[in-house]
Amino acid sequence: MKGSHNSSDDGSSTKETHGSGSCGDPCHHVRRELDEAREEIAHLKRTLHRIQQVARMGYWRASLKANELFWSEAIYDIFGVKPNTFTPSIHAFKAMVHPEDLESVEASMRRAQETGSHDVEHRIVRPNGEVRWVHELADYFPEGDEQILIGTVRDITEQKKLELRLRQLSRTDELTGLYNRRYFMRRLLQELARYRRYLRPTSVVLFDFDHFKRINDTHGHPAGDQVLVKVSKLLRERLRTNDIPARLGGEEFALLLPETELEEAGEVAEKVRQLVLDQVFTSEEGHRFEVSITCGVSAFHGIEETVEGILHRADQNLYQGKRAGRNRVMVDERN
Repeated sequence: MKGSHNSSDDGSSTKETHGSGSCGDPCHHVRRELDEAREEIAHLKRTLHRIQQVARMGYWRASLKANELFWSEAIYDIFGVKPNTFTPSIHAFKAMVHPEDLESVEASMRRAQETGSHDVEHRIVRPNGEVRWVHELADYFPEGDEQILIGTVRDITEQKKLELRLRQLSRTDELTGLYNRRYFMRRLLQELARYRRYLRPTSVVLFDFDHFKRINDTHGHPAGDQVLVKVSKLLRERLRTNDIPARLGGEEFALLLPETELEEAGEVAEKVRQLVLDQVFTSEEGHRFEVSITCGVSAFHGIEETVEGILHRADQNLYQGKRAGRNRVMVDERN
């Protein structure tokens, strides 16, 4: 009995000890930790991918010497290509950069090898022809003979659209779409500086609508707005691309005419006056009516010319035209 008991006890004890010591709980614990780590990594990858999607941003690694390029999944979406049909490379990437921006992109990549930083905004052209803006930001890491850039690319198309809209709003009149007074004055100062340096002729036309209050009182403010909008559209269509038509406020307008002598500016003003006179407008009640304008024209005179001087003369000519009966063009008297 004693021997049997010892034999049974030793065998069971040895089996249990070996099982718990080698492949029991410790192994299970390690496997569980590995599974949890894998799940955490997968979760982090999903989170990173989601963040990239929301931010419209992806990460990349480029070997400049080997022409190798790694893209994260989000970049394929930004560039409008599929991972199963497109193989990233530096050459393939450059082929998608807008031709007008390729030089600046390549210059930034070259500078990165000196400064350690690659930072550039540029356009890309997707395979479907859509143009989008991106911002690339990367650090340069020389690794032996390798030339490595590691960074991010972010889709900034909507940001660029907003910036463009803000620039337009800062320099254009909301109702008519013409340039506003601030932009007109800035361009007038620039043209004056150019005139003083090169003596290139520049003229200004000021005009406003005759009896505009009567239009609003008789036909309503929507009819008055219709007049301003329609005439502004005609100015954009009929003037030269380098001319600057502006709404100074209310029914007051101005034309900045670079490279234009006084006599030619008078002819431009006369054409505009006749163009406005030929238009027929219709009120909301269906009443048809016509409008007229009076113009004052002046040009830069001498190197002592000032912005205040040319505007004052054009304004005086305008009011001289008003006193003479309206619907006419009055030009500087030649000295």
